[in-house]
Amino acid sequence: MRTLRFGILFLAVLACGGCTTVQVSQDYDPHADTSGYGTWHWRNPVQSATGDIRIDNPLLDKRIRHAVDNHLKGRHIIGAAQERPDIYLSYHLTIQQKIQSDSYYSTVGVGSYYHPWYGGLATETRIRQYDEGRLTIDIHSAESGALMWRGVGVFRLRTHNTPEDAAEATQEIVDKILFQFPPGSPR
Repeated sequence: MRTLRFGILFLAVLACGGCTTVQVSQDYDPHADTSGYGTWHWRNPVQSATGDIRIDNPLLDKRIRHAVDNHLKGRHIIGAAQERPDIYLSYHLTIQQKIQSDSYYSTVGVGSYYHPWYGGLATETRIRQYDEGRLTIDIHSAESGALMWRGVGVFRLRTHNTPEDAAEATQEIVDKILFQFPPGSPR
């Protein structure tokens, strides 16, 4: 019975390890009216080239734009003709290499009768390199063009087996970022 409980706990920890963790934050102009918008449009029809083939990917651009559109449709903010939207949206994606180190005690040593001062704890440190993505979504006033709200999501990049998996992960990231908009509103 104890082995079964341990096995279930181990599988639960593994399952959570595959989940996407997105740290989100927001910043906004407290004087700007960020409520009551019903239409939006992209500020830039095409993202600027960065020189990084992981970012300058038309398939990724399409996924991000589709995820934003899906989220806003669910909030009853629909895409509009470019001439008369209430707000403009833009996004910016960056990828940086990061290093993570974990130290843990791997061995406990015990002295013997003749050498009681031998013993102690052995420590191991593991260093891993990974890519961290930062997706920034900006909302601008259609009247003035001023930035009203910025949402940022920071996440560890993962590879996906299928385009559907990639689209699902992108939607999750966008949803977590845009969940904060408009600031101070009940969700």
